[in-house]
Amino acid sequence: MRILEHKLFRYSAIAACSVIVASGCVLDRSPILPGWATLEPMEYCAGDTLRASYDLLRSDTCPAGVDCSPFLPNVTISSGSGEFSPTPFRAYAGNVGFTPAGDASTVTFDIDRDNVLIPTDRFEGGNRVFLQRTNLRDTTLTARRITGARETTHMHPGMCSGASPVNAPAELPGPPRTSANLRLTGLCNANGVPVNVTLSGGAPGVVYSQDLMPGECIDTGMPGVPAGVDASRMVEIRPLIGDPSTRCTATGPNNPPPTLRTLARMACR
Repeated sequence: MRILEHKLFRYSAIAACSVIVASGCVLDRSPILPGWATLEPMEYCAGDTLRASYDLLRSDTCPAGVDCSPFLPNVTISSGSGEFSPTPFRAYAGNVGFTPAGDASTVTFDIDRDNVLIPTDRFEGGNRVFLQRTNLRDTTLTARRITGARETTHMHPGMCSGASPVNAPAELPGPPRTSANLRLTGLCNANGVPVNVTLSGGAPGVVYSQDLMPGECIDTGMPGVPAGVDASRMVEIRPLIGDPSTRCTATGPNNPPPTLRTLARMACR
């Protein structure tokens, strides 16, 4: 039955686009990844504004001079916990901003069709490209409030960059999935050797480096640590004492350096 529905939609899509474009059209079945609806951030701090949105266009647009209204879907965004009234859209994209009231917030996106056709301003071989968004389903998403402090261990695998031994950076939780108000309160050296760590990727232009002995931590609230370091999202690390078994050459064979670990402590601020 589902295969038959897809075939019928394909034929009706071709017929619909031929009404608009006398010379025919090209169907682009680009999938919506990871999904057609989003709720951000999925992990929020108290007082955050969440945004429930859907976007079937992505990088495309409905072109000037083409009436897209016959193809527009009807979508209703509603809150399972009553934070906002059901909001209807007749559009390829729409969004609702709201502040969650409790420890979790559930949002439902109801769409009135499985397939959506979108005329675009792209052409192939003289034919207008129509996007064919298929297998669309009603979607329910749940965001949850971050409570208390959070500790996470981050791995920094060793590798050879040409003839240089290096350890991979690690990314701390952050937007769009996690609240921008989840801040770094401390970063610890979880290795048996002294290391140098560099924090960056948060406040514009703020980069901070510090040497840490085994078990030693950076406290982002201590005097001497620049403001904005707590917003860092990237951790780079290098050992201050090289492992004697490490071998990195431009041509190989190589023996990469050992994996290093850091422990991040984060909390809502």
